[in-house]
Amino acid sequence: MIREEKNCWKIELLGVRGSMAVTPSEYREFGSDTLCVRIEAGETVIFLDAGSGIMYGKAAPKTHILIGHPHLDHLVGLCKWNELADPSNKMTLYMAEHGGQSCEEILHTLYGPPFWPVHLEEISKGLEYKTIDGTFTIGGVTIETLDGNHPGGVTHFKLTDGKRSVVYAVDCELTSKAAKDLEQFAKGCDLLICDGQLTEEDAAQKRGWGHSTLNQGASLGERCGAKETVLVHFDPFATDEQLRALESELVRRYPKSALGRQGEIRYV
Repeated sequence: MIREEKNCWKIELLGVRGSMAVTPSEYREFGSDTLCVRIEAGETVIFLDAGSGIMYGKAAPKTHILIGHPHLDHLVGLCKWNELADPSNKMTLYMAEHGGQSCEEILHTLYGPPFWPVHLEEISKGLEYKTIDGTFTIGGVTIETLDGNHPGGVTHFKLTDGKRSVVYAVDCELTSKAAKDLEQFAKGCDLLICDGQLTEEDAAQKRGWGHSTLNQGASLGERCGAKETVLVHFDPFATDEQLRALESELVRRYPKSALGRQGEIRYV
């Protein structure tokens, strides 16, 4: 899945951290920026989340950005993304309703006084907001949605064109019901990008925080029959050395799993 093939989707990991971006040198291998994945499906370009990693992503004349939920680590990159200000780019932001507010209402409030000096629509004249609820299509890509288990709610996405499917499920606490629902949702996918923020030791102290362990994410990938599972949303205090050791142990148990690294490109 790593090598490029004709007519494949190009999947680029632009950011793999959760909660907060980090900068010290001991975070260079796995990356310092918060979540963002860029998918190039033919002429259709879709971003999953807009964490600080989106600042390194290349837009297209028509770019679509799916936001799982409005926590800051999933949105912080938008305000400094140069592509947003390019008048030749038409941007569409998609997010489910949260707390009775639409996608436009949430983002207009977050990016505007007193929290930010300007609104996003003042930066991008071609910006459109869409509040999502259920299945929808972008170009030749069908996007199915699933409500995940996270404080305040989160949306998981399955993208497919009938030939392949990519499932993006971060900020999810895999309780028995949540794991069963997600297992069915992701069944047979080519690539599962899943939350793996916690170690087993962390999990006992952080129940209800809305995150999963690396083992839970990898086990889910195995049970749903994913061809490959990539774990992301790493704790900001997890160093390269720690993540490398955790990955080595994980791969022995789940050979189709790996930890994501910022800048990696995969093809499905």
